[in-house]
Amino acid sequence: MTTATYTSPTSPLMTPDQTSAALGITRAELSALRHGNAGPNFHGIDLGLIRYNTADVVRWRASRALAETRPTATAA
Repeated sequence: MTTATYTSPTSPLMTPDQTSAALGITRAELSALRHGNAGPNFHGIDLGLIRYNTADVVRWRASRALAETRPTATAA
């Protein structure tokens, strides 16, 4: 198995390897998010060819970070 190292792409579209590296998750986890409609927006370019818009990935990551820092309600 090879490990992808994230570097800022020159293209606004990222491969699944680049996206999973940027998010710090495995490609399998990214795929599960995609199939569950829970991950960043993606584009199906061709049969089996998936790309992610860099801006969408950054926004999704920021929204997840914000959700994780919100305090949870406690029962009184």
